Amino acid sequence: MTAVQQVADISVEPIIQPTSIVCGTFVTKDLTRARRMCENVLGLECVSPEPGVFLARERGHKPGEALHGKPYWVLEARQAETIDVPQEMLNHWGVFVDSQAAVDEAHKRVDAAKAEYGLGRVQKPRFRHGSYAFYFVDADSNWWEVEYRTPDLLYTTIRDRGDQVHDEQA
Repeated sequence: MTAVQQVADISVEPIIQPTSIVCGTFVTKDLTRARRMCENVLGLECVSPEPGVFLARERGHKPGEALHGKPYWVLEARQAETIDVPQEMLNHWGVFVDSQAAVDEAHKRVDAAKAEYGLGRVQKPRFRHGSYAFYFVDADSNWWEVEYRTPDLLYTTIRDRGDQVHDEQA
Protein backbone atom coordinates (compact mmCIF):
# COMPACT_ATOMS: atom_id res chain seq x y z
CA MET A 1 0.00 0.00 0.00
CA THR A 2 1.28 3.46 -0.79
CA ALA A 3 0.48 6.72 0.91
CA VAL A 4 1.18 10.26 -0.08
CA GLN A 5 4.14 11.46 1.94
CA GLN A 6 3.46 14.62 3.94
CA VAL A 7 6.67 16.64 3.75
CA ALA A 8 5.72 19.35 6.25
CA ASP A 9 3.26 19.24 9.13
CA ILE A 10 0.93 22.10 8.24
CA SER A 11 -0.58 22.09 11.73
CA VAL A 12 2.72 23.39 13.13
CA GLU A 13 3.03 27.17 13.22
CA PRO A 14 6.05 28.07 11.04
CA ILE A 15 8.86 30.09 12.54
CA ILE A 16 8.76 32.51 9.60
CA GLN A 17 5.51 33.50 7.90
CA PRO A 18 6.64 34.75 4.48
CA THR A 19 4.38 36.63 2.08
CA SER A 20 6.51 35.77 -0.96
CA ILE A 21 9.94 34.71 -2.10
CA VAL A 22 11.51 37.90 -3.36
CA CYS A 23 15.18 37.53 -4.11
CA GLY A 24 18.02 35.36 -5.25
CA THR A 25 21.62 36.52 -5.59
CA PHE A 26 24.34 35.84 -8.12
CA VAL A 27 27.84 37.28 -8.38
CA THR A 28 29.67 38.80 -11.30
CA LYS A 29 33.13 40.21 -11.90
CA ASP A 30 31.68 42.79 -14.31
CA LEU A 31 28.35 44.42 -13.41
CA THR A 32 28.11 46.30 -16.70
CA ARG A 33 28.55 43.13 -18.76
CA ALA A 34 26.14 41.15 -16.57
CA ARG A 35 23.48 43.88 -16.65
CA ARG A 36 23.76 44.16 -20.43
CA MET A 37 23.29 40.38 -20.69
CA CYS A 38 20.28 40.44 -18.34
CA GLU A 39 18.62 43.27 -20.26
CA ASN A 40 19.53 42.41 -23.85
CA VAL A 41 19.63 38.62 -23.77
CA LEU A 42 17.18 37.65 -21.00
CA GLY A 43 14.82 40.61 -21.50
CA LEU A 44 14.89 41.63 -17.85
CA GLU A 45 14.45 45.11 -16.39
CA CYS A 46 17.41 46.24 -14.25
CA VAL A 47 18.14 49.05 -11.78
CA SER A 48 21.31 49.90 -9.83
CA PRO A 49 20.22 51.00 -6.33
CA GLU A 50 23.76 51.30 -4.95
CA PRO A 51 27.36 50.85 -6.09
CA GLY A 52 28.34 47.24 -6.77
CA VAL A 53 24.76 45.97 -7.13
CA PHE A 54 21.97 45.74 -9.66
CA LEU A 55 18.52 44.25 -9.34
CA ALA A 56 16.76 42.47 -12.20
CA ARG A 57 13.11 41.52 -12.64
CA GLU A 58 10.72 40.58 -15.40
CA ARG A 59 9.53 43.55 -17.45
CA GLY A 60 6.02 44.96 -17.18
CA HIS A 61 5.75 46.15 -13.55
CA LYS A 62 6.07 49.91 -14.03
CA PRO A 63 2.93 52.05 -13.49
CA GLY A 64 0.57 51.60 -16.42
CA GLU A 65 2.14 48.30 -17.54
CA ALA A 66 0.30 44.97 -17.57
CA LEU A 67 1.91 43.49 -14.44
CA HIS A 68 1.86 46.67 -12.32
CA GLY A 69 0.93 45.93 -8.71
CA LYS A 70 1.45 42.17 -9.00
CA PRO A 71 4.15 40.41 -6.97
CA TYR A 72 7.39 39.80 -8.78
CA TRP A 73 10.72 38.15 -8.20
CA VAL A 74 14.05 39.93 -8.10
CA LEU A 75 17.53 38.74 -8.87
CA GLU A 76 20.30 40.64 -7.15
CA ALA A 77 23.68 40.81 -8.88
CA ARG A 78 26.69 41.69 -6.74
CA GLN A 79 30.14 42.72 -7.88
CA ALA A 80 32.87 40.27 -6.83
CA GLU A 81 36.63 40.35 -7.33
CA THR A 82 36.67 36.61 -7.98
CA ILE A 83 34.13 33.84 -8.46
CA ASP A 84 35.03 31.65 -5.50
CA VAL A 85 32.37 29.01 -6.18
CA PRO A 86 31.78 28.50 -9.92
CA GLN A 87 28.20 27.39 -10.53
CA GLU A 88 27.12 24.13 -12.11
CA MET A 89 24.26 23.78 -14.59
CA LEU A 90 21.92 22.33 -11.96
CA ASN A 91 22.32 25.56 -9.97
CA HIS A 92 20.73 27.75 -12.61
CA TRP A 93 18.37 30.68 -12.99
CA GLY A 94 15.61 30.48 -15.56
CA VAL A 95 13.03 32.33 -17.58
CA PHE A 96 9.86 31.02 -19.19
CA VAL A 97 8.90 31.75 -22.79
CA ASP A 98 5.54 31.28 -24.54
CA SER A 99 6.19 28.32 -26.83
CA GLN A 100 8.55 25.64 -28.06
CA ALA A 101 9.17 27.80 -31.13
CA ALA A 102 10.18 30.67 -28.82
CA VAL A 103 12.76 28.38 -27.18
CA ASP A 104 14.16 27.47 -30.60
CA GLU A 105 14.31 31.11 -31.71
CA ALA A 106 15.93 32.18 -28.43
CA HIS A 107 18.51 29.41 -28.78
CA LYS A 108 19.40 30.50 -32.30
CA ARG A 109 19.79 34.13 -31.24
CA VAL A 110 21.69 33.42 -27.99
CA ASP A 111 24.08 31.08 -29.79
CA ALA A 112 24.73 33.76 -32.44
CA ALA A 113 25.36 36.38 -29.71
CA LYS A 114 27.82 34.33 -27.61
CA ALA A 115 30.87 36.44 -28.40
CA GLU A 116 29.00 39.75 -28.09
CA TYR A 117 27.84 38.97 -24.53
CA GLY A 118 30.79 36.88 -23.36
CA LEU A 119 28.74 33.71 -23.04
CA GLY A 120 30.23 30.25 -22.77
CA ARG A 121 28.52 27.01 -23.66
CA VAL A 122 25.03 27.19 -25.17
CA GLN A 123 23.38 23.78 -25.06
CA LYS A 124 20.93 22.62 -27.71
CA PRO A 125 17.22 22.71 -26.82
CA ARG A 126 15.69 19.43 -25.75
CA PHE A 127 12.93 17.91 -23.67
CA ARG A 128 13.87 17.29 -20.04
CA HIS A 129 12.01 17.21 -16.73
CA GLY A 130 8.70 17.79 -18.48
CA SER A 131 9.69 20.91 -20.37
CA TYR A 132 11.43 22.02 -23.54
CA ALA A 133 14.47 24.14 -22.78
CA PHE A 134 18.10 24.99 -23.27
CA TYR A 135 20.81 26.16 -20.89
CA PHE A 136 23.69 28.56 -21.33
CA VAL A 137 26.47 29.83 -19.10
CA ASP A 138 27.57 33.44 -18.75
CA ALA A 139 31.13 34.73 -18.30
CA ASP A 140 30.85 34.40 -14.50
CA SER A 141 29.80 30.71 -14.54
CA ASN A 142 26.14 31.54 -13.84
CA TRP A 143 23.89 29.12 -15.71
CA TRP A 144 20.60 30.25 -17.27
CA GLU A 145 17.68 28.21 -18.59
CA VAL A 146 15.22 29.33 -21.27
CA GLU A 147 12.19 27.11 -20.85
CA TYR A 148 8.72 26.40 -22.17
CA ARG A 149 6.26 24.36 -20.13
CA THR A 150 2.81 23.23 -21.15
CA PRO A 151 0.04 24.55 -18.86
CA ASP A 152 -0.23 21.23 -17.00
CA LEU A 153 3.44 21.50 -16.02
CA LEU A 154 3.49 25.11 -14.79
CA TYR A 155 4.55 25.45 -11.16
CA THR A 156 1.12 26.79 -10.16
CA THR A 157 -0.58 23.70 -11.61
CA ILE A 158 1.93 21.34 -10.00
CA ARG A 159 1.46 23.08 -6.65
CA ASP A 160 -2.34 22.86 -6.95
CA ARG A 161 -2.05 19.05 -7.28
CA GLY A 162 -0.31 18.83 -3.91
CA ASP A 163 2.19 16.21 -2.81
CA GLN A 164 2.66 13.40 -5.30
CA VAL A 165 5.56 11.66 -3.56
CA HIS A 166 4.66 8.18 -2.37
CA ASP A 167 6.25 6.55 0.65
CA GLU A 168 6.53 2.81 -0.06
CA GLN A 169 7.03 2.02 3.65
CA ALA A 170 3.72 3.50 4.84
